[in-house]
Amino acid sequence: MWKKVMNRENVKKLVVISLLKKVFLLAILLIANASWAATCEAGFVDTLNIKVIDYKYRPIEGAAVTVTYQKDQTTGKGYVTTNAQYTGADGMVTETIRNIEVFQGRVACDITISAEYDGKTVTRKLTAQNHPVETQVRFETVYLLNLQVVDRFGQPLSNTSIRVNEMYRNTSNSGTVAILVNKGVVDVAVPYLSGVISEKITVNDDLYYVLQARIYSMKIKVVDDQGQPLVADIYVENNEYRGSEADVPEIALANPIVKVVYGSLEKEIPVNLVEKSEYTVSFDLTPPEIRNIEVKGKEGMLKISFYVYDSGAFASGADIKETKVSYTVGGITKTAVPYLASGAYEIEIPAPPENTLLRFTITTYDKEGNMNTVNGEYLVIPEEEVPPVNGENGGTVEEPVEDDLGIILVALGGIVVLALGYLVIRYVRGLSEES
Repeated sequence: MWKKVMNRENVKKLVVISLLKKVFLLAILLIANASWAATCEAGFVDTLNIKVIDYKYRPIEGAAVTVTYQKDQTTGKGYVTTNAQYTGADGMVTETIRNIEVFQGRVACDITISAEYDGKTVTRKLTAQNHPVETQVRFETVYLLNLQVVDRFGQPLSNTSIRVNEMYRNTSNSGTVAILVNKGVVDVAVPYLSGVISEKITVNDDLYYVLQARIYSMKIKVVDDQGQPLVADIYVENNEYRGSEADVPEIALANPIVKVVYGSLEKEIPVNLVEKSEYTVSFDLTPPEIRNIEVKGKEGMLKISFYVYDSGAFASGADIKETKVSYTVGGITKTAVPYLASGAYEIEIPAPPENTLLRFTITTYDKEGNMNTVNGEYLVIPEEEVPPVNGENGGTVEEPVEDDLGIILVALGGIVVLALGYLVIRYVRGLSEES
């Protein structure tokens, strides 16, 4: 009885050992097969059938596909990339690659497939001679945008070129176009009348969207800084108008490009017809004025102050950054930038020695580049004396001088008063003596 049990135990052991041997052999075969499958032959030729699809496995037309692989190592060509091929309506391209390496130990079998569509790129890795018959490259965030384009009356714009991001399609007879786009904001533009219907559409999934034209009117006026009309060339998109006004009754653009040219001057005007339809373009033709020039000395310093006026309803205004005062003392010229103080422009400089003639030039601009200059001079004398200031557009500013004739008249008046007083006193005394 004991022998039988032992025999059964031996049989079980033999069965287990046999199974382990089979598993071991199978593992070796699998490893060997995997090792063989992961290699490719030197000088291989491989044909790749590549299909580009979206997240719903729909074929993507117009995707640019390239393949990067090892040409060889021995001659130093290394890895190369094929020219781009574009997928057709079935989303397919076929690419044949050829390795020219002669030494098996130097061959590399890795392949990279890149597909670019609507500004995004997806890649996939393969092993040469060991891949499916058809290789799929999938865009996970590409969705179908169904667009219908209609005019302002709701009628379809048929057989019209449409731009979706950087891709171009033609609408059908019903004004529709179906196009796959990447997730995000999609820029759509369609020519209409003298402009373009444009809109930005947010796409987060398959979407149906109706794009309808909106019509705007626009009026452009051209004036000078005083508000007087100027005859100029007015450009609205590709249309040109000549005159002081341009009326555009119908335009499909909310933000058309508007440019106004007057002589050598040119301005491009930002326009938003959703906010307003009339725009006035002004050209500042008059330089600013420099007035009320004063020079004052105190405690070893001289202060030159003046005012700048740029009058006119459409004047661009004085540009303090471009306003400068240059002055010459002893043959040396220096330049100072004024600062604003209570509305006046001022500079402070060390006072030159007494009896020195200070010459200065004030130069100012408005914000459209019109320039004006004024020359002045100042004689430095002791502080208790007040010198004249010459300047302010050629005029002369001086301290008031007493009128000599007025002084004489005042003196004569005093003498007359004294004489009358003397006569009155004599008369009173005479009356007193008689009594």
